[in-house]
Formats: sequence, structure tokens, C-alpha cells
Amino acid sequence: MWDIELIILFFLNLLVPRKKGIMVRIAFVILTLSSLILACLLAKITSIALLPPLPTQCLDHFRQNRSLKSYLDSIDVLIQPSSTVCSEQKDVPLVVLVTSSPNRFEQREAIRSTWAKYVPTYFILGLNGPVEDLMSDMVENYVEAKMYSDIIIYSFQDHYQNLTLKTALMLKWTLEHCPSALMLFKTDDDVIVNPWMMKRVLKETAGKDLVGYRKVNNYLHRDQYSKWYTPRWLQREDFVPEYLSGTGYLVNGKHIEKILNTALEVPMINLEDVYFTYLVAKLKLGLTLTHDYRLSPYKPWIGEDCMYSGLASAHSLTPQEILKAWAAIEVVANTTRCETFVNNFWNEWFLY
Repeated sequence: MWDIELIILFFLNLLVPRKKGIMVRIAFVILTLSSLILACLLAKITSIALLPPLPTQCLDHFRQNRSLKSYLDSIDVLIQPSSTVCSEQKDVPLVVLVTSSPNRFEQREAIRSTWAKYVPTYFILGLNGPVEDLMSDMVENYVEAKMYSDIIIYSFQDHYQNLTLKTALMLKWTLEHCPSALMLFKTDDDVIVNPWMMKRVLKETAGKDLVGYRKVNNYLHRDQYSKWYTPRWLQREDFVPEYLSGTGYLVNGKHIEKILNTALEVPMINLEDVYFTYLVAKLKLGLTLTHDYRLSPYKPWIGEDCMYSGLASAHSLTPQEILKAWAAIEVVANTTRCETFVNNFWNEWFLY
């Protein structure tokens, strides 16, 4: 503090000598401070004026209704496979449900041509527009569903802030159509799965409640420009002690019904991972969230084969990156080529 005062006095003496008188010096100080305040105000006004318009958050429906049950009761399944892997097998080690959107066909094709050949995989979609535009909205997806028998479409508007609802529909569908699944892997359509490492993760975490990449001591985003913006009226608490990243987490099949039923009593928020893994599973049910970095919300910063061999899943990949990464994974599948590296040197520093 004294250093700042000395600096001010130094420049004051330099610019306004003492012989000019105390009134001149006071006037100089007032003029300088006024100019600084005016400049700060002008900078703030200018920065506000230059900001882009606030994005449409689609959160208003939460003001009217946050009851998951009422949402689920008003939603119908429009398209689904006539049979599933669970119709044919008594015990299914793993079923994967992928959140997707009607127009993300390229992402689904990349998954179908790669890791979905090894793991039972189904895609959950909503509608691009209002339910009233049903026929025009679903033509291409109807053809796709008939061709691949892996599409499940529900009658709700598909947008990012409805992910909590979409995840609830995943749990509901699994409970009704695949109750024999020992584990459910909830993930996104920009994720690549390494079936060989996933098999290892399942073995090493057998019996665990929920498994994923655990985020610890995080604060909710209050910035309205953030993709993950959560207003205080929707969730009062600023701090989230722990949750599993929604990019991909495993849910023990024996807990699915309990999680869904409990969620019907917990007011919804727009962050599905915080909602289901923390507010419902951890806070209400006391289930354990097991951290496993191999279910990664990131991807390796070097796309070499051994990098992906150390992960069961990686996030934020384009369809082209999924195809490229899959080629790397297949090169070392069922070999010991990367075993030493994965067991002794692989760590999270390789992720971004």
C-alpha cells in the first residue's frame, strides 16, 4: 500500500510542483481520478455493447414444471427395434445407449461401422421440431431405423437442455426392454468405445454401483453464455461435491429401477450427469460413484494406437476422428503390443 502511495506522490510532484499551490494539486488529483472512473465506465459500457446476444437456453419449461414423472407420462415411444440383444440372451454383460439427435446420422454411422459391431448399442433420439410436425421430421430417421434396428425415437423436442429427460428415457427403456443387462453404459455420439478395455473395466469394477470419470468439488456455471449454464432458481447450491461426467458412465443394472423411481421424486435440473449421478444416486440413494479415468471425458492429445489402448472410452471426437482412432485400436486389439506402456506409463497427462 505504501509503495503505491509513494509512486502517486512521486508522479504528483513531477507533474505538479509544490510551488503551484495546494488547490492546483487537489484539482489535478480530482481531474485524474474522474478521468479514470469515466474511462472504466466507458470500457464497461463498450464491452457490454459488443457482447453477442444471449443464447436461447430453452430452460423456461423448468419454471413451469420440474416433475420428471409428468414429462415421462406425456411422452410416447414412436420407433424402437422389434427385438433387442436382451430378447435373445439371458444375461447381457453390457448394453450401450447413446444420446443422439435426428440430424447426426454421420456420427451414428461412424459408431456403427466401428465399436458398435462389438457391443450391443442403441441410439436414443427425440424430434427436431414440434410433435405436430411428426411425419415430416421423421422420414429419414424412419428409414434409418428400419435399416439398422438400433434407433429409439420418443415424442419430445430434442435439444441440449433436454438431456436429463433423454437420460431418464434411457433408463426407462432399458428397464422395460433390456432388464437382463448387467451394466448400462450411457454415453454420447461423439464418443469412441474400446471394447477390449471396456471388458477389462467391467471385470475390475464388477459389483460397483456407478462407474465413470468422477468430477470432484466443481462449481455450477452461472454465466449465461455457458453451454452448461444453470440459473440459481433451478439449482440454488453453487457447489457440487462429486458427480460422474455425462460423456460416459456405467450404471449397475440392479440399480436402474431404483434410480428411476427415486428420480421421479427429485425436481429436475438441466445437467443430467449432476442430476442422476449426484442428486439422485449419491445424495438420495447413497450409491457409490467409482472413479475410473479410462471412461474419459477427454481424448488423447496424440492419436497413436497405444494411447487409445489405455482407454475404455474417449470423448469429443468427430466422425472422422472416430474412424481414425478405431483403426489404431484395432491394430493392437488382442495383442500385447501396448501392454507395457498401458500398465506402466499411461496416465491422464496424455488427455486434453
